[in-house]
Amino acid sequence: MNDMPAIQKLSKELSFHKDGAHVLYIFNEISKYVENAASFIYEGIVQNSVVFVIVHDDMKESIKECLVTMGLTKSQLHNVKYHSPNNLYILDGQFNDKWAVKQLKCIIKPYVDNHYKVWTWGDVPFPNEASPLETLLNYERSCDDYIFKNNILSVCTYYALSTPAYVQNELMKTHTHFMIDDQLSISPFYSKDHLKQPSVEEIDRIKKVEQLNHDLKTKNHDLLLENNLIKLKHEIIQLSEFKLRTIINELPIPVIIRKRCTIRFLNKVAKEQFAMSEQGVEEEGLKSFFEGYDHCLEQAPNNQVQQHQFVLNNEKKKYYVVKSIAILFEKEPAVLHSFVDITQEKENELLMIRSEKMNITGELAASIAHELRNPLTAIKGFFDMLKRTKEEKELYYTIIEDELSRIEQISSELLILAKPHSENRKKQNIIQLMNDVKLLLTSQANMKSIELVLHAENEEIFLHCEVTKIKQVFINLIKNAIEAMEEGGSIVLKVNAMTDYIQIQVIDEGCGIPEELLTKIGEPFYTTKDKGTGIGLMVCFQIIESHGGTIAVDSQTNVGTTFTITLPVHSEEIDLVS
Repeated sequence: MNDMPAIQKLSKELSFHKDGAHVLYIFNEISKYVENAASFIYEGIVQNSVVFVIVHDDMKESIKECLVTMGLTKSQLHNVKYHSPNNLYILDGQFNDKWAVKQLKCIIKPYVDNHYKVWTWGDVPFPNEASPLETLLNYERSCDDYIFKNNILSVCTYYALSTPAYVQNELMKTHTHFMIDDQLSISPFYSKDHLKQPSVEEIDRIKKVEQLNHDLKTKNHDLLLENNLIKLKHEIIQLSEFKLRTIINELPIPVIIRKRCTIRFLNKVAKEQFAMSEQGVEEEGLKSFFEGYDHCLEQAPNNQVQQHQFVLNNEKKKYYVVKSIAILFEKEPAVLHSFVDITQEKENELLMIRSEKMNITGELAASIAHELRNPLTAIKGFFDMLKRTKEEKELYYTIIEDELSRIEQISSELLILAKPHSENRKKQNIIQLMNDVKLLLTSQANMKSIELVLHAENEEIFLHCEVTKIKQVFINLIKNAIEAMEEGGSIVLKVNAMTDYIQIQVIDEGCGIPEELLTKIGEPFYTTKDKGTGIGLMVCFQIIESHGGTIAVDSQTNVGTTFTITLPVHSEEIDLVS
């Protein structure tokens, strides 16, 4: 050591031998710390002082190694008393200022009482609590008073990186000297006034400082978290493209990554099912889907699940649920589509609707036979009259023609209902549709003395829909209403047109549905009828929901039930579910 360490210069000042000193040492470099500690101990031993060194074991070994090079004898080194900071400062896992002062006095007092000169070097741990400054100041004030009463030279060391600047500034008020690794000076803030019991104002000031420090730590913590999140996001973006391709390739469903109509990547299953490559989109159905998705994204930019159908190149129709998310691929914005094949589920759904439709047709057969028998009886009677009379026959021809038209109309409606349905949606006059349904069910209603009444503000209200399915819904609802009315009455069908929606109500005067059962209406296999299956209403709900509409049920026991169907004027064949 060519240059004299700062602490060694300090220890040579005469003022220490008379009054003692209380030094605040804020260190940065461990090597400088060890050098200063060893020099402090050396000077103390040379001046026949007992030196108390309160450091951790790893630091103690480094200091001892340094002392060996200074030429001190074993008897001299015997005057160095090492203690662990954990034993002196820590109580129940926390820094305790009262406990620390008590322990320090306990080990020093015997030597002070026997008139030994005492030097102390203590590595003070920073309190891990909400108000560390108040605890440290209480400790240092108590130490300062004891130091000068007993002419002790004491160095309190703090690690710069774990001791905030505001704490260092406050500690300088309770220490006569301030020291860093290679410099030492008299503390400009030291005053005996700071050693007195702090006033209420001083306590409030310290608390405000502590709060500001706490807020700053919180903000720093939040910034650190945010920074870590940004780093994590960056790392995710930078994931190996090879690994990403491998994972997607092993998925059992088709996955396509694209930018507009340019395919950036597709897995093996997509290549097989769609018969396509990364060179471009040859599948017309996919082109239509991509264009439709991009259009919807412009209208409502959020992740959507879509149902999409198209005919593949092998002429097989497939239904898919498509989940789409925006991603970064090869450092550019792209869209990832995953296709889940629901063709089998769709076919099962169509079979169920078909089964329910045939069930309705069978149930209507008896009433329709009755309805057909009436005009046939009339036709037969008028033919018999025509054979016997020579009067004007025009009236008879008109009646026979009307009755034949009625038979034709009823038969046509029954045939339409029995036909396999399609997904072909077209513009339809809902009033005409309701009249067709009314005609089909009038005979069944008449058999129970029930009148079907249609109320509509206009004769023409148009709706974009699949006609057969919508008819099936209202046949089912009106048929249920007829079955619920045992004592005759009226079933009112109300049609109201709004700006973007059409509302149709089926209002009966039946037995009603108990309030506790209303929430179960539309659930699979739930029915209030003895011989029902519960499928009919479930199919109704599915059909209306597939058209973007809703069904609401309101009922009072022994008063009646109202089914309110709300349908958009325009519905798309591709159903979007947010």
